[in-house]
Amino acid sequence: MENQEANILADTFQKTRDLTKWYFSMLKEVDPYKHWEVNGVKLNNIVWLASHITWAENFLLLKGTGGTVLDISWLEHYNIKSTGTLHHAQHDMKTVLDALKFIHEKAMEHLLTLTDTQMDEPNTFGFGFGGLKTNRILIQHAIRHEAMHTGHLSWLCKINKIQTV
Repeated sequence: MENQEANILADTFQKTRDLTKWYFSMLKEVDPYKHWEVNGVKLNNIVWLASHITWAENFLLLKGTGGTVLDISWLEHYNIKSTGTLHHAQHDMKTVLDALKFIHEKAMEHLLTLTDTQMDEPNTFGFGFGGLKTNRILIQHAIRHEAMHTGHLSWLCKINKIQTV
């Protein structure tokens, strides 16, 4: 059973995650609960972004491709329909980053088990992008979803006058 494509997609996702982790490390001295506003628009705070990224990896890469979904009590609060509010006051960055790491390890393990044939199979949600509803397109979406939120983290660095390049 070939799983060359899973290896390529896992490597791409890992490179995206490495950049996400780097931005989180650049923001470690910034208040993760602070909401900034730009032109009257309230931006998501750091802890919310970390929580949402954690939810997305569990949802898209594990649940969406038939892996074992990890049950973390607060995770569903940060789903696609989330309002940007925090689940509870004790929701701290360490808790979120520990969950992010744990889910990522499990998601990468699962992703590497998918065969090239399974990439063409429908994802468990039947989610479609560009007319395709495969595991492949869901994994590709997970990569671009995370990269988009990594861009949000880069803006938060700029807002906080943190030099990144």
